[in-house]
Amino acid sequence: MRKSITCIAALCMALTAPALASAAEPYFKGKTITLLVGFSPGGGNDLFARVFDKLGQHIAGNPTIAVQNMPGAGSVLAANYFATQAPHDGTVLFSGSGNLLLRLKLGLDGATAKLSEIEPLIASPMGRITYASSETGIKNPADILTPKSPLILGVSDPISTIDAVIGMKLLGADFRTITGYKGKAETRLAVERGELSFDGSTTPLYKTNVVPLVTEGKAVSLFAQGLMDGDTLIRDPAAPDIPTIQEVYTQVKGSPPSGPAWSAYKDVVRAIGNGGKLLMIPRDAPDEAKQALHDGLEKLLADAEFKQKAETILEGYSFNRGEGLVKTVAAIETMEPESLVWLKNFLNSDYGMTFGN
Repeated sequence: MRKSITCIAALCMALTAPALASAAEPYFKGKTITLLVGFSPGGGNDLFARVFDKLGQHIAGNPTIAVQNMPGAGSVLAANYFATQAPHDGTVLFSGSGNLLLRLKLGLDGATAKLSEIEPLIASPMGRITYASSETGIKNPADILTPKSPLILGVSDPISTIDAVIGMKLLGADFRTITGYKGKAETRLAVERGELSFDGSTTPLYKTNVVPLVTEGKAVSLFAQGLMDGDTLIRDPAAPDIPTIQEVYTQVKGSPPSGPAWSAYKDVVRAIGNGGKLLMIPRDAPDEAKQALHDGLEKLLADAEFKQKAETILEGYSFNRGEGLVKTVAAIETMEPESLVWLKNFLNSDYGMTFGN
């Protein structure tokens, strides 16, 4: 009898061993994680996604990492696919921008994805600088209200340069915009040719392409977008010598800005500045997948080779993850109604933009 019981126990262990081994296998073993990018190869969001190409080596199960580009409508096309068609099991992540978060919050026509459907894993802040041609005669902030020549801004779409647009609106500057430009490279060249009188640029591109113009006396910085620290606008850590729009406004007007336009500006900075560039997962993805990704990212951030590569891509900024990043996205999602109404009315009346919700 004892021998029979022993045999039965051995048989049960043999039968259950494969199941136990299978249950203990890492979630991502044998899988491919696709990093979806809503822009063409070579741009900032694409480079941000590709900096994580070795992430699979730090995730249990060593999944393969693949980047897939799906450009269109300022990445709204890819966001819609990510939210409604891609699997929500953690095998498809989305590399998007703070601009996209703002587009989704506004409910721009054509955007079916919702902020409530995505969860940030890791992000990098991104600052912006507004500058003008020296031909405008602007030498100090007060001159913005009395330029020697008309202030003309070129845009591919208002969201791409919204910090400059709202900043000038806050100041009460008299300016007009010309639409139809393909991107920021074209608008910068148009400033150099004298077709436009001012423009906005990400801080890294400003330091690379505009600082030489400032050095030559051909351009002058106006203000920095800055970043939000709680409810306080702080200077751009990558451009600490350039004042924020709040500082410029206070100098020109004699008191700090206030009201719905100012609230809207701060909400915009939370999205496009603090949000910057993000790697996201569907909010309803399995907890096991999220934990594996967070663990992998933590190990990746400690990788010396990754640190060196990331430093080049981030250009003066650092990664943001954990509770701080979750709060950033939550603050965008819960934007004050009066700020949202002001922003929608402004974009509709001045730029003809329409919103689905």
